[in-house]
Amino acid sequence: MAGPVTLTALSPREAVADALHRCLLGIDSNNRELFESACLKDENMAVTFGSASIKGWTAISDFFQRVFNLVTTHFTSNVRIELKDDADTASMTSHVIAYHIPPDEALKQEDTSYTASCLYFVDLVRDSGDGLWKIKKWDIRVLWTTGDSAVVHG
Repeated sequence: MAGPVTLTALSPREAVADALHRCLLGIDSNNRELFESACLKDENMAVTFGSASIKGWTAISDFFQRVFNLVTTHFTSNVRIELKDDADTASMTSHVIAYHIPPDEALKQEDTSYTASCLYFVDLVRDSGDGLWKIKKWDIRVLWTTGDSAVVHG
């Protein structure tokens, strides 16, 4: 179980970082509610990776359904947050190593995963309804990969 969507007693910067943590933990634990709690679920949300861009919540949600069908592990570090006092917008960068593997191959001895080392550049907004920070723009810059990208991209 991934735990509750809302955590108590977070500092403002921790609350911003929690959007990325909710997103990635939601993916890794196959908890769609937790993942969606981190996303600005409207047509302004955008995800970019390389030269590909997905715009609007419907298209983004459809793409991530493929990822939810995999076993994944995302490690994030070096999180940096730009947040002005009392602001409702923020930006964040982080390093991420992401492992993706088909579920029927997850416990096999041979490695059939697709691994990507990435830099994330994320723009966020604070939702006035629930007070949670949401990802508005997510730019995934892949630094290196191993394995077959078809695991994720089909």
